Amino acid sequence: MYKKAKSMDATRKQSRKRITSDRSTWEGEIERLAWGGLGISRLEDGRVILLNAPLALFPHEVVRASVRQKSKHAEGEVVSWIKPSPLRAAPGCPTAGLCGGCDMQGAGSHYSDLKLSMVEDLFHRMLPNQPWDWLSAPMSALRHRIQLHWDGKSLGFHQRKKHTLVPISSCPAAVPTISQSIPRFEEALASHVLPSRPQRWELAAGTPPTDVFAIDEKQRAWLLEPDGWQKTEKSVVHNFLDHRLTHKPGGFFQASAAWAMESFHSVLSGWNLHGDTLYDLYGGVGLFSAILGDRFKNCVLLESDGDSIFHATQNLTSAKLRHQCIQADVAEWMPDYLGEAGDVILLDPPRAGLDAQVVQKLLNSKASALILIGCDGAAFCRDIKRLSQVWKPYKITVTDLFPMTVHVECVGMLAKRSD
Repeated sequence: MYKKAKSMDATRKQSRKRITSDRSTWEGEIERLAWGGLGISRLEDGRVILLNAPLALFPHEVVRASVRQKSKHAEGEVVSWIKPSPLRAAPGCPTAGLCGGCDMQGAGSHYSDLKLSMVEDLFHRMLPNQPWDWLSAPMSALRHRIQLHWDGKSLGFHQRKKHTLVPISSCPAAVPTISQSIPRFEEALASHVLPSRPQRWELAAGTPPTDVFAIDEKQRAWLLEPDGWQKTEKSVVHNFLDHRLTHKPGGFFQASAAWAMESFHSVLSGWNLHGDTLYDLYGGVGLFSAILGDRFKNCVLLESDGDSIFHATQNLTSAKLRHQCIQADVAEWMPDYLGEAGDVILLDPPRAGLDAQVVQKLLNSKASALILIGCDGAAFCRDIKRLSQVWKPYKITVTDLFPMTVHVECVGMLAKRSD
């Protein structure tokens, strides 16, 4: 239940909002941006309002929002702009504000600065006084994977925070070969060349993005050939520098593949990592082992997914790296005292971050260094704090691996505390 205002007139006078039993309309100025792209403002009584928006928000914009009262704060959704920022730009996509895929449309040339301010808010709150570097995304950073929904008649993305379909015929956030394949893909669904029951599909491309794959919910794959979509058993291939990585269509790989490989290589290669054994935990198909493996005498890659282990073994063998690939759950496999002096443990856990059991075992580790990677900034900072009694962050780089969204990738190197 939500507390009602004592007086409608008083409430209107104090915060310019019309109260209903559940929601109210609020008008006011955005003070600043917080982690996740939230606009921060305050009610007259000092309580914080957390505001979502279908497009990027700028500090000092005046907006109108539908607000729901909580016990200690309020949350709302921006429904219109009363005084837009002069820095705001026209969205670069015709479905911006409807499609739920790109949160930061409208930011224009100030996009990177806005995203940086969100990360600054996160680190200020969770890891104050911790130095970190920012690596912005180039304009060429496009997606090599997108997920589309087919409802039996139309193809598109889900509307923001809804299951309503937004039909599309192209996607400017995707590499051109994927975007240009969408009309042919929809035609194949409508003509029953491809399975036409309503479901979610993935379109994916390698690096360079020459081949385009369509993958259904049963993980069946089709390749777009000159004469149409053909069933395929081919792997998706990513080439970068001297590395060649393959994975199953529909299997996990970075969404903006080319930019991810470039940025990870740039960051990790600059940290002078080397030693005896590299433990690559949650290792996927071997991206990090491929980047760092020639700096170590041996690589031990751990991954729970069988298809990923199959491809990791092929990838690291092709790279002529001495390796061992193990299919297992990290928390169950990991011994209480993993690693010796000269070893490095690299962890790229799921979005939720490290399991508490894994954290405890890392506190006992004798390895020389940890590399922690996180695709959720808040979970990453939380895990850094949980490890801090033994491991001190030596370097942290925050990378914009998810252009036009509020998400980032954090990469940290931790060394044993000597203080």
